[in-house]
Amino acid sequence: MFGDRTLRNASITGILPPAIGNITTLTTLELTGNPELSGPLPKEIEVPSLYVLDLHDNAFSGNLPNLPDAWNLLIVDLSGNRFNGTFPLPQIQTWVSLQSLKLARNSFTGGIPQQAFENMTQLATLDLSSNEFTGVLPNLTMIKGLQYLDVSNNTFNGSLPDMTMFNYLYTVDLSDNNFSGEFLLSSVVKTGINNSLSVLDLSSNQLTGSVSLWNGSDLSSLKELYLDNNHINGTLNLTQFSILGLVKRKSGNSPRGLRILSLMNNSISNIIYPEGSIGDISTLFKLQGNPYCQGDTNDGTRCFCQQFCFNSEGTLKSNNRRIIVIAAVVSSISALAILLIFVAAILYRTRRYHRYLLLQVRQKFEEFDVKPTIFAHNELRAATRDFHPEMKLGEGGYGSVYKGILPNKNVVAVKQLFIKTSDAIDDFLNEIVLITGMKHRNLVNLKGCCLHGHQRLLVYEYVDNYDIDQILLRGERKTVVSWAARRNICLGVARGLHYLHELAQPRVLHRDIKAGNILLDKNLEPKIADFGLAFLFPDEQSHIMTVHVAGTKGYLAPEYASLGQLSEKVDVFSFGVLCLEVVSGRRNIDETKPPDEAYLSQWAWKLHRAGKLMDLVDPTLSLKDDEKLEVQRLINIALLCVQNAPEQRPNMTGVVAMILNYTESEVMVLNALDEEQSLESVRLLAFGKSGLTTVKEEGESSFVDSSRCDRSINSREAGHITDSATMIQRSEVKAR
Repeated sequence: MFGDRTLRNASITGILPPAIGNITTLTTLELTGNPELSGPLPKEIEVPSLYVLDLHDNAFSGNLPNLPDAWNLLIVDLSGNRFNGTFPLPQIQTWVSLQSLKLARNSFTGGIPQQAFENMTQLATLDLSSNEFTGVLPNLTMIKGLQYLDVSNNTFNGSLPDMTMFNYLYTVDLSDNNFSGEFLLSSVVKTGINNSLSVLDLSSNQLTGSVSLWNGSDLSSLKELYLDNNHINGTLNLTQFSILGLVKRKSGNSPRGLRILSLMNNSISNIIYPEGSIGDISTLFKLQGNPYCQGDTNDGTRCFCQQFCFNSEGTLKSNNRRIIVIAAVVSSISALAILLIFVAAILYRTRRYHRYLLLQVRQKFEEFDVKPTIFAHNELRAATRDFHPEMKLGEGGYGSVYKGILPNKNVVAVKQLFIKTSDAIDDFLNEIVLITGMKHRNLVNLKGCCLHGHQRLLVYEYVDNYDIDQILLRGERKTVVSWAARRNICLGVARGLHYLHELAQPRVLHRDIKAGNILLDKNLEPKIADFGLAFLFPDEQSHIMTVHVAGTKGYLAPEYASLGQLSEKVDVFSFGVLCLEVVSGRRNIDETKPPDEAYLSQWAWKLHRAGKLMDLVDPTLSLKDDEKLEVQRLINIALLCVQNAPEQRPNMTGVVAMILNYTESEVMVLNALDEEQSLESVRLLAFGKSGLTTVKEEGESSFVDSSRCDRSINSREAGHITDSATMIQRSEVKAR
């Protein structure tokens, strides 16, 4: 028996045998990229334990078999096959746990019942593109957490769906359908400060209306808007768009981040340009095929009608006449001017370090196309009462966090970092780039940043209850937290990590999951923070090797600390340690304890073997009988996560499924116990000999005395499921 089976691009031929149903513990079936794997799906595929069914880009065909009601499936990806028939899976309405449904590039036909998705409130990804679906798009209003919607290249009709209730939606593709009616942006998608929409494609429909109808809509996150091949008319007033931030000018309420506005093959009759050069316009407008472009193409104002208006990067070409003027001015520089330039060069040398940092910042933002709000330093000084000690929320080795009250009375958290090395500025920029593009209820929300001298400041949403470390593990703020709240904390962190590992594009490894980096709001809802060490992980790789080991002592996975092997299972290990801390109410390393209790994970395994798991529980907890079972279950899950071998740890889908009681963790722990290596060897790998923590930097190795190292290595101290759930059987599991 095995828990998951992953075979990508393995050149498998033939059909999927009915014997697949005999694997009663199968949780993940991932067979992808096999063009010779064909035939119908066997009805025996309805394995009750299956959570992930990923069969994309094969040659399966025919109708889908009848599958069981109330199935615990979390992911279904059947895209890129030859399936046909009407809307599949009539039982889909009972799959209330489904997080991702992809049926793209098949031959499904007919309409979709309006109630098809009403019970699927956990759905985050819905891709029905490139089929032959018809009729009105089904009701999606119950899917509050929807993030990605693609129904392009079908023949859906009727009015555009109302998407104003979605807070997390970042990509919508409704192109190549028959949607009709007047296009009014504010009535289609959510506008305002909480909007997350980045890409909206409505091209090749039957939409009408004036190009000015969306002026004033607040869509500051929108990057790309496609309306090609519709019936949009009127005058494109770039003066108004200048006010909205589409031209490189200050202020504006929307859509200031817009990179592309494509209106090709519509009925735009005129353009009103703002004062100044066309070269000041930063947004790429595509207007070919409009009546406006039928005029004299040699007219410079019709630059947007011609491809040569833009260079290879899609930005406007410089005016050659400007170069001539500049050359003439340079040729007439006097000796006095040369002297001034010499003096300026000297001044430049004294400031080159700061300018270099500013250049890094600008290049990083441009590279990743992020435009965070830039706060003035004086504004943050006033908000924090000049960083008064009474406003301080916490302090670590690389800076402090202060409570701030902005002029509009909004309360924020201001993280003040002191930059002294190139690594530190990289961490600062890394955090901005990563968090700006991510929205999830269990990830901290970045509101902006500030650069001033050697100080770098990050402005976050304010959370009322500090972090797990202060509330549960130590300090004056340590309070009694109920079991229900602790379980919810672990579940929220698991969901946030799952989002990073699977829903984020590209995938993200946090690398520094620890109690001090999990913030808690007024309802004790957890929010993962501090992305300075986060790593963008290529989709096509299961792990990579690195010589730059970063993280926090006690939370480092053995294969990462000793070998530099980095994968999502590194975060899983850290999560397991964190769960043990939450249950026990103590830190993972406490040298004041007896030697056999000093290392929390080691002690937990010892208690499990002795059948005394409840001795691990925080003595301040008063538990009911049913809660005691939940506590033991969570400890078992944590033990699975802190196993020595990464392939034996579950991924975050499996973790969330187990916390939600979708699968049994107790049996897997018993199996894992037989295969667990010496706990002493695990401790040595994770923490080093005699309390020494191995730290591998670029090109060198050194040792840090762990008794003095109470912060991150190269760091600071300061619901959705779309991956595979892993069962633990060493000889048969193939790690992703």
